[in-house]
Amino acid sequence: MTLHGRTYKIFGSMAAFISSLITTKPPPRLRRAIQLIFLTVLPLSVLSLASCITLGKALEQAPDFEVTLFDGSSFRLSDQIGQRSVVLNFWFPSCPPCRAEMPDFEDAWQQLKGEDVLFLGLFVPQGFDSEQDARDFVQELGLTYQFATDNMAQITLEYRLAYFPTTIFIDKAGRLFRSEISVLDAEKITRIVRDMS
Repeated sequence: MTLHGRTYKIFGSMAAFISSLITTKPPPRLRRAIQLIFLTVLPLSVLSLASCITLGKALEQAPDFEVTLFDGSSFRLSDQIGQRSVVLNFWFPSCPPCRAEMPDFEDAWQQLKGEDVLFLGLFVPQGFDSEQDARDFVQELGLTYQFATDNMAQITLEYRLAYFPTTIFIDKAGRLFRSEISVLDAEKITRIVRDMS
């Protein structure tokens, strides 16, 4: 069965289950709880499935950008083509899920740094978060991969992101391989990077 077939089957099963709940008229309090669960789970399921569906689609070229890294050096995405794949993680310090996944990114980086891959954490200024807050957080956790600031969220807009954290995996040919709108663990990060090779 194809990925699309499994997706339709999952949503069909969910719809049948919800329909049975609606027709059996559960008590009002239970009905409200079911509605809240449905309204929470369905959008998250759709986002999760949408981020995973890359099979059968031509990969599009990742938009190019240039940033100044926290260490003062310059990074241009197009300079990486043919040399290494790139893992872009969009985050900001006051985002709890962003903070939670950072140690896993460091663990994955330690496993993969000898391979043809580069990790780049892009701090996207949000609310009261400043670049200094981002630098302090990186130092506090002892993160060793590269970081930069997405000034005025230009890269975020170019990549059409709406949720944080979002991680974009770009292959050696500079194509968008996969996008994940979720908290990632080291095992999944490592697996996706190796799938790009």
